[in-house]
Amino acid sequence: MAAVSPARANTLLLGVMSFGLLLLMAASVRGGVAGAAVAGAAGTASAPIVSAERSITRILLNVIHFFRDIDADERENVKLRREVARLGAELARAGERGQENARLRRLLGMREDLVPRSVGGSVVTSRLAGQSRVILVDRGGSDGVRPDMAVVAWGGAVGRVVSVERDFARVRLLTDPNSGAAGVIVRSRVEGMAVGRGGDPMEMLYVPKYADVVVGDRVVTSGLDGVFPRGFGLGRVTVVGAPVGASKTIRLEPEVDDRSIEDVLILLEPAGTRLLAPEEPESAP
Repeated sequence: MAAVSPARANTLLLGVMSFGLLLLMAASVRGGVAGAAVAGAAGTASAPIVSAERSITRILLNVIHFFRDIDADERENVKLRREVARLGAELARAGERGQENARLRRLLGMREDLVPRSVGGSVVTSRLAGQSRVILVDRGGSDGVRPDMAVVAWGGAVGRVVSVERDFARVRLLTDPNSGAAGVIVRSRVEGMAVGRGGDPMEMLYVPKYADVVVGDRVVTSGLDGVFPRGFGLGRVTVVGAPVGASKTIRLEPEVDDRSIEDVLILLEPAGTRLLAPEEPESAP
């Protein structure tokens, strides 16, 4: 016997159900017992379909609830990620404030102990491209700042003021080719002039070729230029080359990194200030 195809079976089932429903309607009109019997038969015949429909409905509802839960979880994850980002930014700001407070405390201590006649300022902008080395600080004429005043930071000499406005001052750094400071080697007391070379190491000029200078020697301001007080760090000797004429060839690594300067002190009365370098022996009276 040939198998009945699913499509044919569904057609036959639909015909049987339709016939049963017609009988149910006829029985309902008569109101007889036969109507109830036919109704029961039709209900029994349609029970699998109703059950299947209910199962599909439950599956669909479960799928909807599943995706709804996923969407809710995703929104919660987004909210949590935003909160983590906010807390991370707040932590970073707190760390930055802590570092800034530490820098300011060091500058304050430096000002009180070494250069009381000075004014503290922060770097607003810097121009370190090419050979030029210039910064702009947020102190100016209204704070008593004048051209040619020395500028220092924690660690050593930075540069000198070249122009002043009411609330700002332009500072040329010692590493600029148009800048320099009189220096002395702490160990041997050999004097010379430390000059900038832009992006290249600084040089120390006018040092006699027979002078006692070795790699690692520390150079500080000598005070002979009339701008910087004596004793602020300029750099350390990295190269002692062959003499050029009567002078040694000396390269210096700057004491203060140009790109690390954030806060400075502008010395209002540098001529009357003397700073004793840590490595400098105190001379006898």
